[in-house]
Amino acid sequence: MSIYQDKAKECKCCGKHVPLPTTLKEYNGTMLCPTTFSNVVEYKRIWKAAGSRPPGSTRKHFSDYVQQLVEATINQEE
Repeated sequence: MSIYQDKAKECKCCGKHVPLPTTLKEYNGTMLCPTTFSNVVEYKRIWKAAGSRPPGSTRKHFSDYVQQLVEATINQEE
């Protein structure tokens, strides 16, 4: 198994990464592929700008996994 296959297993955003991530980013102790990390950062930015959980019309563009990660950190900050 390649190092990239091992890294991909650390990110739990999906069942199979295609293509495999070559780097991982850490968010609140969770290792994420670059795409999921970018989505987490953007969702958190939107949440903070709105001052509360974004409306469903915005949330539908982000996976449940991304929403759960951000909501967990927002709850810790409060």
